[in-house]
Amino acid sequence: MKSEIKIILEEGSSNKAKGNCFESLIRNLLALHQYDIRGNINYSGMEIDLVAEHKHNKETLYVECKAKEKVSSDELSKFSFNVGFKKIDKGYFFRTQELESQAGALLSEIKTRPEYKNLTFFEPSEIIKILSDGKMIFEPTSELKNYLISKRTLAVTYFGDFLIYLINESNALPTKFIVINANDNKVQINKEVLQNLKNSILEIQNLEFIELSSNKADYKEKVDINIQIESISEVQESENWYDYLPASSSRNHFVGRDEIRRDVLSFFKEIEDKKTDKHIFYLNGKSGWGKSSLVLEIKGRSQNKHYKNRFFTVAIDTRSANSDNFVALSFNKIIKEAYEQNFIHKSIFTKDLEFTSNVDLLSSESIKELLNLLEVEKKYLVLIFDQFEDVFRKKDFFKTFYKFLSDVTDLKPNLIIGFSWKSDFLIQSDDSSYHIWQQAKEQAKEFTVSEFGEREIDGIIKQLEGSIGIVPKSIKDRIKESSQGLPWLTKKLCIHIYDQIQSGLKREELLESNLNILDLFKKDDERLQSDELRALKLIAKRAYEGNSFEETEVGELIPGNIISSLLHKRLIIRSGAIYNIYWDIYRDYLVTGEIPIIGESYLLRQGVNLCLEVFLLFENDKSESISSLTEKHPKGISQDTLNNILIELRNIGLINKNEENYYAEKDIEISKEGFVEFISTKFSNYTPYIALRKIKKSKIDKEDIIIILKQIFKQEFQDNTWDAYAKNLISWFNLSNLSIKEKLIEPKKGRGGISTLNFNESEKDTFLPRTSIKEMIEILPLFELDESVINSKFNKDLLFLEIIDNTKKLTDFGKKLIQIKDPDETKSILRNKCLEYKKFKILKKTLDSNPKIKVKELVKLMGINFFDGKELSSKVIYATKATSWIKQ
Repeated sequence: MKSEIKIILEEGSSNKAKGNCFESLIRNLLALHQYDIRGNINYSGMEIDLVAEHKHNKETLYVECKAKEKVSSDELSKFSFNVGFKKIDKGYFFRTQELESQAGALLSEIKTRPEYKNLTFFEPSEIIKILSDGKMIFEPTSELKNYLISKRTLAVTYFGDFLIYLINESNALPTKFIVINANDNKVQINKEVLQNLKNSILEIQNLEFIELSSNKADYKEKVDINIQIESISEVQESENWYDYLPASSSRNHFVGRDEIRRDVLSFFKEIEDKKTDKHIFYLNGKSGWGKSSLVLEIKGRSQNKHYKNRFFTVAIDTRSANSDNFVALSFNKIIKEAYEQNFIHKSIFTKDLEFTSNVDLLSSESIKELLNLLEVEKKYLVLIFDQFEDVFRKKDFFKTFYKFLSDVTDLKPNLIIGFSWKSDFLIQSDDSSYHIWQQAKEQAKEFTVSEFGEREIDGIIKQLEGSIGIVPKSIKDRIKESSQGLPWLTKKLCIHIYDQIQSGLKREELLESNLNILDLFKKDDERLQSDELRALKLIAKRAYEGNSFEETEVGELIPGNIISSLLHKRLIIRSGAIYNIYWDIYRDYLVTGEIPIIGESYLLRQGVNLCLEVFLLFENDKSESISSLTEKHPKGISQDTLNNILIELRNIGLINKNEENYYAEKDIEISKEGFVEFISTKFSNYTPYIALRKIKKSKIDKEDIIIILKQIFKQEFQDNTWDAYAKNLISWFNLSNLSIKEKLIEPKKGRGGISTLNFNESEKDTFLPRTSIKEMIEILPLFELDESVINSKFNKDLLFLEIIDNTKKLTDFGKKLIQIKDPDETKSILRNKCLEYKKFKILKKTLDSNPKIKVKELVKLMGINFFDGKELSSKVIYATKATSWIKQ
């Protein structure tokens, strides 16, 4: 049986006041044993709580009194030194709590050292016995024999002294408690005293109060104790990729996150190898960034053949918590599952599992035995609490978590505790949990969950393709651009497209489906009947306020058939005995009507002047076809180019499409002024514009814009492509009315300003491409954007390969080439084109005869004037690029 002493003073009392109260108690105890006492004695470089002298034998006694949760090793060492240094007869060390791991180990060592034989360290249980023997308190030992007591507390309070016993009735956790007046066992415990004790002692708040037979109250009214039944729910996994539940690791719904996953498992290894003192970790990230899915992935990884005999992981959904028994029952759950799955083995000598209290989880004999077994077998239990911020929606729940985390940090057992934390959940500094939360984070290793990269987005798109078939590139690009790397939005967009296909929408019409974020949430609302929407909003409001809707309320507030329908439609989930909304983001939208503040994202692939020219071809209330627009265009634009421009205008919202025809939106004036006014308003919520406004530089150049674009759009383009997109963006902003254009530096065009390209026929005999074949293939798509963004250094090769003419415009051959989407086919055509040139034929013949020749050797073999460049290093560079057309 564990014992402790609690000093409970009136609200607002300081820790010093508690210490003084405990000193007063010890002063009275020593006086009973014939000591004269002086208090708070200061010597040079040291302070002693009490100095006492025995009335008869005159021996001197130094006394230290610690009324605190944890006594440190330093405090034990300092006391031992002070007594020895002053050559005092005896030293007494009194404390209200049992010692933790490190301090306890030091005390055991002190007790074995002869030089410290005059020191006595009193356990709380010994202090209670001395007080009882001295008739300063009274304990009804005979009446307690019939109860299994897990913990005894002496509460010294401003309203009296009480003995409190936690009763364990063949259960892991105590379920009841007894309170008796420590000064007079016959005095009845009234409701006010009981409530004061419950308010001050967390461990008894949800236990049932029982009375001893000699201590029955005369009043008939029972004390209202709300004993809650707790249902512990593990984090649920998705059954299909399009479920809103966290991605299942076992069903391969989880994508990417390689780096952070490796880092977490490496942290486990560091704990295993004793290379870190921390046994706590947390995943920190914004709402909807995939923390729950990562938790399941960590659990799944711990079950593979490499880890399954070393780490046993359970992931708990914290939203199922409804009392401060939650952490104890979660710990109990992982232990039981570890036994059931033979991760740890029971013997006939294994003690039945029990806890000292719902707060004190590591001190019982059965738990100590378990922890010792784990250490011997070099195994770890990993308990992860997902949606951890939810404990702060419930009054005082975090205190039990904090005690558990602190005990694990102090004892460093073979336990690893993890939790996920929503970084956009803020605790106010005046909240009672704020400071202990800050302390808890200091004990933990942080892992930051970032937004998706292109690989993760491609992984979700691949799952979509597994359900509906190949997704057009334009839709893939739209998903990547619109999602901005936000995991929740990526999945929401893909599920939206999946639902559109399932409802009968043709694949070629997908681009017309609205990907506006608010509209996506409204579509969820449209799936509901009015009574379903009311029920959904009630569940959301209750969860948002921390008063979760429970299973016991089904049928009273919400009919069972409505609950079943919402579960079937994947709009709510059941976590233990609690119902919740499938996503926190959707829950908040139902309560507030607001969505996360994010701008619209899309890449501007066409130059603004090209788009303005096509927009001005439209007339109000008149549809246009591709053919009619081609005929109207003054510069004889190709239909392929026109189609790309129309896609841009539709993405921005200037025009729309009805079957095969296009029309301008009614509210937009078809004029340059109308165009400028629309894009100026549109760009106010454009993510690159929002990001660029935050740059504090007086001038913004093209490189600044490229950095912003790369941060927002999780796509891996070549530098030339990013360069083109940055130039396009500048052209759009410069035409708008936005003030940011005053800060933009216009990029310089070209290198020599020449308007035409020329070459002599004789040059054909000496032509070798200065561009590698890879660079050429990367350049070609830029012609679909705006050929003016292509660096002039590529012009000679483009001209000789007949991709452009001497006015830098695409030839018919060039137009056909850029329409080819297969890179291998493009390479084959370009290689054959090069073979029309004499020097290239010679190079190919030489390489065919010497396939393993190194570039430097090739330069020497071909002669000093074969490759361009003055120095050998330059010739090697040009030789490498020329040979790439043959070798790759």
